[in-house]
Amino acid sequence: MKKYEYRVEGVFGVDENDTDPYKDLNAALCQIPMVEAAALHGKGSNVTSLTLTFKEALSAGERDEVEALVSARLTKEGLTLETPALSNTYVTAPAPKQEKTVSLMSAIGAVVTAVILAVLCTFAVITLAQDKADDMTVTEGAGETEESRYAILDLLDDLFERSSLYEVDDEAVLKAVLDAYVVATGDRYAEYFDKEAYEALNAEHDGEMCGVGVQVINGHVTVNGESLQAIVIAHVYADSPAEEKGVRPGDAIIYVGTGDTKEAVNEIGYTMALDRLAGEEGTLCEFTVYRAETGEEIGFSIERKKLTVLSVMSSVCTTDQSVGIVRVIQFDNTTPAQFSAAVEELKAKGCTSFVFDLRGNPGGLLTSVVDVLTFFLNEGDVVLTAKDKYDRVETVKVGSPDKNGKLTSGSGKLTAADIGKYRDLNFTVLVNEYSASAAELFTANIRDYELGKIVGVTTYGKGSMQSTFPLSYYGYEGALKLTVKYYFPPCGEGYDGIGITPHSVVELSEEAAGININILPHDKDNQLQEAIRLLKP
Repeated sequence: MKKYEYRVEGVFGVDENDTDPYKDLNAALCQIPMVEAAALHGKGSNVTSLTLTFKEALSAGERDEVEALVSARLTKEGLTLETPALSNTYVTAPAPKQEKTVSLMSAIGAVVTAVILAVLCTFAVITLAQDKADDMTVTEGAGETEESRYAILDLLDDLFERSSLYEVDDEAVLKAVLDAYVVATGDRYAEYFDKEAYEALNAEHDGEMCGVGVQVINGHVTVNGESLQAIVIAHVYADSPAEEKGVRPGDAIIYVGTGDTKEAVNEIGYTMALDRLAGEEGTLCEFTVYRAETGEEIGFSIERKKLTVLSVMSSVCTTDQSVGIVRVIQFDNTTPAQFSAAVEELKAKGCTSFVFDLRGNPGGLLTSVVDVLTFFLNEGDVVLTAKDKYDRVETVKVGSPDKNGKLTSGSGKLTAADIGKYRDLNFTVLVNEYSASAAELFTANIRDYELGKIVGVTTYGKGSMQSTFPLSYYGYEGALKLTVKYYFPPCGEGYDGIGITPHSVVELSEEAAGININILPHDKDNQLQEAIRLLKP
């Protein structure tokens, strides 16, 4: 655990005679996750500095996130927090926080209040800060407050309890409210995870999953001239139940279920549809896809299984033994190590040129893609800049080693020896319309630093950051994911809703498009062949 000292500027509206004018604001700052103690310093209304004590040691990225929350709270009081910290020292760790339980309506009110906050940060998992709204006096015609909005939930709960023939499942009601709230915000990437779903999400980040073996993105598909929201399958894992049943990348799930009981994703929304597709091992996952190339709807009923999946696969090209192909399926906690291992193995087999295949890669963790990019960039190189709703700008760079030799960027697991170790490789990057988010960030960096040529078709166009906020800090189970920032690659030009256009635009041939990309022969993959051609002098 560490104590940090920051410079603060601004005038705080207090009574000059108050012996502890910053007491309430200090208490509010202590409500921010990971902040154990906060102490503002100054003379009267003039604030000069702030001392923060964190509950445990944080990585550089995590500290940036907490600092952004603190800055947002101070901004509301007209104060400006200057970073980086002026100094830091180690302090003794506190006792662990006690768990607590809450009633259904209290949980709904508090969680929805927490959701209203817009905060920082990265693709990585962080904790959620809650900032209570100021008390308001309601007069006739003044409009409703948060308190009056939540009162209707108490009323419904009371009416059902006293009058309904049906027993109310508190957990089911809470989940339905939270799911509906997320959908109603209009944030197409927002999701609420209950306990089981959040555990599954964390397992997936570590290469474990229970399901049918697909990676998906939120998208749209045109059916009979009508644009419909859909769950688009970006990648089908090799040897997965989905692959065995014939599910293909590009298939668009338009219904949850099959037959007469199916529900349209366009009607129930992306978040609820994903929730209904999830389930336990051994149960059936049923959905209906629209396959654009044939114009048909196909129903699937697939048994869910627990899977250990690779985030990186590699092979020597069958048409040119000097070329190694490294396919990055997603950016999770396992990717940097697997990526490096794949490159080294291919080099040992005699490969002197490489194709990094990001087709169908829906993205993943910011820490992961920063680590992989570190292999190609120099210390201090900008990976991205990000801007939140308050126009605060964050810059993410390749970090320098700390006193333990670990880099202060990404996951914090790499060392100085990893910086730029693959910068001089001869390589191209292969993308398609399902390459999104972190995959696009990798592609943009390679393009902007002119390290390699990009081949394929225009990417998905997702230039925004989502953060997943565990709700355990407040005694609730599950987590919330929401969009918190737009980000920009080194060139400074965003591509959200636009995508990245390759140097060499090549559509997949009709013959190749009819074959699952997991088993597409190298000689029939015309996009791959163009990527190989550009490797030659």
